[in-house]
Amino acid sequence: MQMKDDKKIKTIYIQLLGEGTQVYRPVPALEITPNIFEIQGDDIYDPDDEEWKFGPGTQVIVEQRFLDGEFVLLAIKEHEEKIEQ
Repeated sequence: MQMKDDKKIKTIYIQLLGEGTQVYRPVPALEITPNIFEIQGDDIYDPDDEEWKFGPGTQVIVEQRFLDGEFVLLAIKEHEEKIEQ
């Protein structure tokens, strides 16, 4: 786990759109509060290759979900009021 200005970078999962089935991409995200994260991943985001439900820089609300045999943090919806860091 990395730190960015005393905040934690964790892996969260974002749904990929237009894939024909539910597919999720693990991406780094900055923890703002225990259930609000700001998506990072500018270096791995390629809109010509994948359509992420939420793009880099978006603050999202996450929930813990069971995917592929493990509990992960899944981005559920965009956080409407951006929290300044």
